[in-house]
Amino acid sequence: MKRYELADTLRGLSIISMIAFHTCWIMSFFGVLIDRQVLTGTWFTIWERSICIGFISIAGFSFSLGHNHLRTGLKIFGWGIVITAVTCLLIPGIRIIFGILTFIGTATLLMIPLDKALNGKVAGKRITAVFLFILSLVLFLLTYHINAGYIGLRFFPVYLPKCLYKGLFATFFGFMEPGFTSDDYFSILPWFFIFICGYMLHKMIIGTKAEEIALNYKIRGINSMGRHSLPIYLIHPVVIYVLVWLITA
Repeated sequence: MKRYELADTLRGLSIISMIAFHTCWIMSFFGVLIDRQVLTGTWFTIWERSICIGFISIAGFSFSLGHNHLRTGLKIFGWGIVITAVTCLLIPGIRIIFGILTFIGTATLLMIPLDKALNGKVAGKRITAVFLFILSLVLFLLTYHINAGYIGLRFFPVYLPKCLYKGLFATFFGFMEPGFTSDDYFSILPWFFIFICGYMLHKMIIGTKAEEIALNYKIRGINSMGRHSLPIYLIHPVVIYVLVWLITA
């Protein structure tokens, strides 16, 4: 199995950025230095979106590099459920339902039948992969506001029936019911399209000079963090939380 050092390096950079963001978030939760309202500002939102787009697209890129997608998807989904249980039951004030791990696990499972349908059509057919990459990106942009009740661009919205936005099952797919709250929420729509973009990006670079770069370029240390991103993701919020709690206590 090929190891794309650039993918590990980018994942490592994303995990570093996530650690920094979660540090700011937890500090604001304890009222230390950062006001929580600041985290809803434009720049923090862009920062948070960039981290998540990076993780999701790299997960899609790496899909074709794995060999047991069912086990991988179930494992990541399972850890997402654990995080939901821990935050809802043990950490007052923090509630994570349908977080990024739950999404990536689900996206991996959904990609299994889609991969079988697409692989013969995109393998070695760069033009087809480019077209599907662009199509997925456009669909992501068109469905980006689906949680808010509409699709299309903000200046030309197409509002969806309110009857769709009822229940947790609908919320899981992107039709977020009124009153639902989660400190980390990634629904199937629109984010599955970013996962597909990453998947198509891998198909686009196979056999090109870009693949040689992706296989060999790395930043030592950071690429190792990328290889162990899941345990780092699971552990770092606890460490930061305890450290800030001790400081404030």
